[in-house]
Amino acid sequence: MQYLGVAVLEGEELLWYGIKTFPGRQTLPYMRGQVEQYLAKLVRTYQPETLAIEDPFYEPSLGSRNLRTLTAAIKTWAKWKGLKIFSAVPPTVKAFFCRDRKTKQSLAEAMIEHYPFLARYLSPLSWKRRYWFHVFDAVALALMCARKMARLKVSP
Repeated sequence: MQYLGVAVLEGEELLWYGIKTFPGRQTLPYMRGQVEQYLAKLVRTYQPETLAIEDPFYEPSLGSRNLRTLTAAIKTWAKWKGLKIFSAVPPTVKAFFCRDRKTKQSLAEAMIEHYPFLARYLSPLSWKRRYWFHVFDAVALALMCARKMARLKVSP
């Protein structure tokens, strides 16, 4: 619950990306307020129609009751704001972009193929990689959402 990777797309154009760090207390009431405040700022700035959110899947995130509750709270908040909700688990996102090698590394490489300027974040230092993988995950989830939404608009 310390990091929130964010990507803002218009179609497949990546408008903005980043990682919001939430230092200090990691209690659910504190985190909920901080995340909602941060997301409200992004919604005011970019006026999105859809919020894509990654559902907890791997341990320890799946075992974290606070993270599961926070994820549900974000979805509820987004509905109150009139946003469509798109959610997926990490293996689904990896499978969408990385047919054979479904790893964080292969997902990052797939995002770099689409957005070459992201290559500067694929560091050989393991601690930097773990940090920047939040951006690659967010960009991949947003891009998957954009592609699926585009298919729905085209379908009769």
